[in-house]
Amino acid sequence: MSTHPAKPEQHPGHADRPPGDRPAAEPAKDRAPTDERALATGPVAEEEEPAAADVDVEETETEAETEDEDDDPKSLPAERRRRARRLLRGSLRPHRATLFAGMISACLRQVALLAVPWCVQRALDDGITGEDDGALLLWSGATALAACVQFAGLYGWQYWASVTDARVGADLRARLLGRLAGLDRAALAERGHGDLAMRATRDTDMVREWVHGLAVWVVLATTFVLVLPGLAALDPVLLLVTVGMLPFLTWVNLYFPRRFGAASDELSAAHGERAEAVADLLQVGTGLRGTGGHRPLLDRHDTASATVTEKTVKAARIEANWAAVAPFVPRLAVAVGVGVGGLAVLDGRLTIGGLVAFTSWMATVTLATRVLVQRLLERGQADVAAARIDEALSLTSTVTDPAEPVALTAGGDLELTGVSAVRDGVTVLAPLDLTVRRGEFVAVQGATGSGKSTLLRLPARLDDPATGTVRYGGTDLRDAALDDVRRRIGYVAQRPLLLSGTVAENLRLGRDLSDEALRAACETACVHDQIAAMPDGYDTPLGESGTALSGGQIQRLALARGLLGDPEVLVLDDCTSALDTTTEAEVLKRLRGWADGRTVLFATHRTAVLEAADRVVTLADRDTTPTPGEAAVPALSAAHPEADRG
Repeated sequence: MSTHPAKPEQHPGHADRPPGDRPAAEPAKDRAPTDERALATGPVAEEEEPAAADVDVEETETEAETEDEDDDPKSLPAERRRRARRLLRGSLRPHRATLFAGMISACLRQVALLAVPWCVQRALDDGITGEDDGALLLWSGATALAACVQFAGLYGWQYWASVTDARVGADLRARLLGRLAGLDRAALAERGHGDLAMRATRDTDMVREWVHGLAVWVVLATTFVLVLPGLAALDPVLLLVTVGMLPFLTWVNLYFPRRFGAASDELSAAHGERAEAVADLLQVGTGLRGTGGHRPLLDRHDTASATVTEKTVKAARIEANWAAVAPFVPRLAVAVGVGVGGLAVLDGRLTIGGLVAFTSWMATVTLATRVLVQRLLERGQADVAAARIDEALSLTSTVTDPAEPVALTAGGDLELTGVSAVRDGVTVLAPLDLTVRRGEFVAVQGATGSGKSTLLRLPARLDDPATGTVRYGGTDLRDAALDDVRRRIGYVAQRPLLLSGTVAENLRLGRDLSDEALRAACETACVHDQIAAMPDGYDTPLGESGTALSGGQIQRLALARGLLGDPEVLVLDDCTSALDTTTEAEVLKRLRGWADGRTVLFATHRTAVLEAADRVVTLADRDTTPTPGEAAVPALSAAHPEADRG
């Protein structure tokens, strides 16, 4: 926890960026390197404002929570790296035109930028020194023309680079979310929801940043290809001065970022320790104050604060050295170049204009070298991000479409034979047989943990049974297409999810449904009157996750959404648990009227539902051992409607 509010420029820079750059905790897409932005806008005075060595602990803790064990590019296996680069190349292929447009624009812009010192040189030498008004006007006009080309090139570079990275990001997110949307619970359990969300956000943004920066390589190549021969043409000694500076400048940009990154990590850890000490002091200290037990907490806080101060001073010392040395090396080279170039001017081997061009090109080479080192240091981050995205795209669902789907027949019986479910090695649903005849209303009850919800996920193929089969109309559901199964067998979850859109959008879910159909379904679910009383009726926004509705309204809205699919079998998982008894009775009455000829399978613990059902199935507790040779739930049929009413 910081001891004072930190302004944006007071955060330590990224471990691979000089002081004063954008803080590392910012989102990947917005974390465009400052040096790269400077390369786009041209060399400027390189006064680096040292950043105060302070860290916002909330940001560092967030980064620590989202950091993946595979984030180190050096630890990426060769096969994963190969797959990652294939994904990157494949993501660029559809957008080659805009990518090349950005690169060509960047090249033109850099050529124009580098031409300005040459035009100024000619204006000084031919126009001013030569006292030729015509030459002065000519080269002044050439400078203006170069500026115009630079403007157009920079605009095209940034525009096309942004278009390309946005399209690549959209394609990757569409592919990723399309894959994740089709995964079942078992496949999603391999990775946490937060981890998968990071792959669709942070990692995709890192790939976008890489795409956006591809044109920088063209800029760097253009700079070195044009400037180094240009310096040699001015004076070979000036070229030697420039080339001699490059190793030292490279060392500065390799050495200090690593030292500062390590110091920042230590400082972040110290802030975390102090934050924990403060939290314990505030939460526990009051209760211990009467016993004197708060004093060790105070001592712990004082020790943690002293460590923060020590690490802050260490980071500040490294940062100060970095901020001072980084511009010192190129400026020392400029001083040497001015001295050598000045002697050449006095000897007549170099002109005043050539000396001015040298200082300008030296600034450009300095910036290009720093950006080059930075890009090389970060070259593996896109591989890591692409590898994580590829890993998510490689997840496979255990519930899949068959190679040759069989069409389901309408209006059949629902038969579950010997079905069981296992999760993480634990049996969550003991083997059972259950037959639900066409048009039956069957309620399923049982103790908490007996597997009611697990059982109801099987007919809709949200899960497949570990053993046994689920048939509809005599066809094994694993032999039918998932769309066919879910068109005929609807499912309403125990804890339904709502979108942050309007009531109508939550009901339609992209389906082409008339307003009359929405109203009819909501009337059956006994929620139409409440919707009609809302400010905008069915166009009323519900807020995030339906926060504008009560629990009972959410359940009835989810029921109406399930009815709109017009399924032949409706599977309901305790979807009246939040209703009062009067409303529940009316919902059940209308549901029975809607279900004429349809099958309803309803997991519940509510007495009203059990009484409304044609038949009640009681699941045995998982801890209950059935009699040898007897299933946990015997096969049932309409011929014995009371066989297992409990």
